[in-house]
Amino acid sequence: QEVALTLYRIAQEALTNIGKHARPDRVSVTAHIWDSKLRLTVEDNGRGFDGAAAAGSRHLGLAGMRERLALIGGELTVETARGRGTAVYADVPLTD
Repeated sequence: QEVALTLYRIAQEALTNIGKHARPDRVSVTAHIWDSKLRLTVEDNGRGFDGAAAAGSRHLGLAGMRERLALIGGELTVETARGRGTAVYADVPLTD
């Protein structure tokens, strides 16, 4: 249940960021099993941002998402570029 709540909060924060900053025409949220992990993907075709500048930033909720995932053994990956949209990947290891 902790994993489900964490992934819900990650999706919620990512969608909030999209609503505030991205101005997209399209947004998708998917989840699938990949390489013994559960992967939640939230992506848009909006404005994107400078990923290098945001990597160590406390802005955009990225730090909070990383911290939440770390507590359950997961990790966050963000792919973005100005004018090219953003994809947020939340990977959580599957356990038996």
